[in-house]
Amino acid sequence: MISLFEHFDLNARTLYDTLRLSNQKVTPIVIEDDGFLPETIVTPYQYFSNYQAPKHAKPRYFNEIEVPRFWEIEGNNDVAWVKDMGITRAKINYRPDRKPRVVSHVDWYDSQGRLQFVDHYTQHGVYFAQSVYDLTGQLILRKYFDQQGHEVIYENFVVRSIILNWKGQYHHFNNKVSFLLFFIKALNIDLSQCIINSLGTPFTVLYHLDAKGQDVLFWQEESMGHVPGNMTLMLQNQGVRQFEVVVPNQREYHLLTEHMTEEARAHVHSAGYIYDYQKKNRYSMNVLIMTNSDQIHHLGSIVEACPFATFHIGAVTEMSANLTAFDQYPNVKLFPTIEIETVRKLYERCDIYLDINEGGEIINAVRQAFDYELLILAYEDLAHNVNVTAPENRFSKADGSLALQQALKDIQQKKRYFKVRLNYQKQHVNEITSKTFKQIMAKVHT
Repeated sequence: MISLFEHFDLNARTLYDTLRLSNQKVTPIVIEDDGFLPETIVTPYQYFSNYQAPKHAKPRYFNEIEVPRFWEIEGNNDVAWVKDMGITRAKINYRPDRKPRVVSHVDWYDSQGRLQFVDHYTQHGVYFAQSVYDLTGQLILRKYFDQQGHEVIYENFVVRSIILNWKGQYHHFNNKVSFLLFFIKALNIDLSQCIINSLGTPFTVLYHLDAKGQDVLFWQEESMGHVPGNMTLMLQNQGVRQFEVVVPNQREYHLLTEHMTEEARAHVHSAGYIYDYQKKNRYSMNVLIMTNSDQIHHLGSIVEACPFATFHIGAVTEMSANLTAFDQYPNVKLFPTIEIETVRKLYERCDIYLDINEGGEIINAVRQAFDYELLILAYEDLAHNVNVTAPENRFSKADGSLALQQALKDIQQKKRYFKVRLNYQKQHVNEITSKTFKQIMAKVHT
């Protein structure tokens, strides 16, 4: 069985983890390789280039980008630039979910400041692809290289063609789907059962496979109550391959099925996800806030109203005087210019995350809080990640944080209240048990 994802975004990652944690025997395939995929995933680039992680591999840092003589690299924890006599010639982009200043790609500009091309790097620091743009900023081609620097794949986005250099031969494909069909057949693996999460390219590939199979679409998008055309087509099950649809979101499941015929509805199943938490919540009153802003609304009143809680506040930059003033409180611990290892230890230690700061989210903080099974409490109009923050755990800051303070007092007084709020969070992300998921998979593959 294979799973075929176009991109390894958050939805794909969640489904990938669910399949892995339920011990499904799946070969995961991702079409678009960004260089930072889990080692178990197969991609066209990795397969055709015979990519191998180098010995003693390490990511490339911002100051390891090769630049012309006399050009300089300037950077901070968010981004870096390549400059020539004060003129910006490149922007160095970091991978946000990795250690600080790890490079994912570099945007290079011409003398007029227009984007010319982008160099792409892997998690092992290998330069593996280059995207080229025209004068209007449109992507026109992308070249992929093997680890010896030879061009392996040439993708033309203007005419939609792909040229593959593999085993001493050139193969020309008029479109992406024919290239992917060639790739999947070259893998020489069992294609009798496939899992996809998109009605775009992955569905088109399966639709054109000339082999019988039983496939599953995990529908992770929003239909707004309208059944997509491709879903209607697949549920007719008139082709070589037969399809079932699994919908992890309960609300979306009911929206979809109420607009379907009874015959189609029989092939649509309600489900959920299994989450790979880094630790178990211990229901302690250790509270974490990660921020690069000193605008943390009503922090003083929250700290004073909750002397039973210890507030750990971290920032990847220096802290302003407004924040350092909180050092006077015995139940506040400050961590300016925090190291990544200290961040990890704080997520291990804390069981509550307060998402109440102005400004952007740093180091994917709220999602990390979820991954470490912290209870996430937020202000409604400041919440940085509502996908993992239950509506019941969002509060108004207009009341001076009184409702938030009361919630903290309640969960400190009774563990049952803590569990209830954590359960709101789990219901919000459609969490189910491994046993339940296995039963659903057994049903769709019968």
